Amino acid sequence: MKKKLILAYLVCFGICNLFADSDDLLTGLDAYSRGDWTTATASFERVLTTADPNNRTEALYWLVMSETSAQNYQRALNYADTFLESASADERAAEVNYQKGRLLYLSGSYEASLDVLYRFIEKYPDHPKIPSAYYWIGENLYAAGNHTEARKIFSKVIVDYPQSGKVNEARYKIVLIDQQSVREELLQMANEAHSASAQAEKTHADAEPEPEPDKAAPKSDESSASVASDTTDSNTEDALVADEAAITVAADTTDTTTDAGEPDTTETAVAVPTDSVEAAPVTETSSLATVEEGKQIEHFVSRLTALEKKINEISAALSLIAEEQENQRIREQQQAFEQQQKVEQQQKEAEQQELEKRRQELAGLKARAQTLEKLYEQHMKGAK
Repeated sequence: MKKKLILAYLVCFGICNLFADSDDLLTGLDAYSRGDWTTATASFERVLTTADPNNRTEALYWLVMSETSAQNYQRALNYADTFLESASADERAAEVNYQKGRLLYLSGSYEASLDVLYRFIEKYPDHPKIPSAYYWIGENLYAAGNHTEARKIFSKVIVDYPQSGKVNEARYKIVLIDQQSVREELLQMANEAHSASAQAEKTHADAEPEPEPDKAAPKSDESSASVASDTTDSNTEDALVADEAAITVAADTTDTTTDAGEPDTTETAVAVPTDSVEAAPVTETSSLATVEEGKQIEHFVSRLTALEKKINEISAALSLIAEEQENQRIREQQQAFEQQQKVEQQQKEAEQQELEKRRQELAGLKARAQTLEKLYEQHMKGAK
């Protein structure tokens, strides 16, 4: 008798636990749908104590989703690993793999996230989350500073999966990368222009000839001294000569001065070609510098043209993003309007049904009243 009572107690306890676990699971799902992550997590964790593998797997899956939504990334990763270890054959294993790659990115583990996401794409090539997986691969590359490869991945999302919900986000990331590229290019050009300007100033300074000392001045002094000496000697020797002799001496002095100036004239004539010869390299250097400056200007113009083209592409992408956002807003408004109309129609139909029901009830009451009235009349006639 005692054994039967104990067995009955165990059966009842198991049934109660089964329904209790089911209640916790339903409570967790309801809380998850309302965005109450704390209640959802607590309910799903209570389900893990059950011996039913199906409920435990279900609870693990929703714990991954709940902790992810609550931004408890490390806890979500732990539950994801547990799920993949215990239920690798479950049909939701692909979704958990994708979530694991995304969680690793959100945790800052970019290399590990790339590895998980690439394996997810390789293992589940037809999964609907493939475009999103490529997008998060691009996010990993962008966060790691590999903007060139990240741009390729984002472009792949746009070109290969144009209907994906990640297209607009990928397009925006490309805009950010291109803006950064334009900014870096402009900064580099500014530095190069500054260096070229400094180099040009230095070249012009080196090309200017240094002023040469005036070699004619000493010659003139020497000639003047020679003339003065000759004049003094002539005056000493011809002191007693008449005015005509003095005039003659003056004429000789003038001739001597003229003769004395001839070497200066010769030296000056030689100096002029020397200056011309020295000026020739300066002119050639200036010409080379001008040609080099022209090439640099042409190079800068070419780069600025390329940057202008890229800026126009960025503007077009931003316009496309704004247009898509506006279209999305219009679609959401249209959906909300249609949903509101649907609700109003349902309410109207419910009101009409309620009104029809009330009319039927009223008609029934009238019929009953007429029946009672007839019975009352018959009763009164019988009484008379």
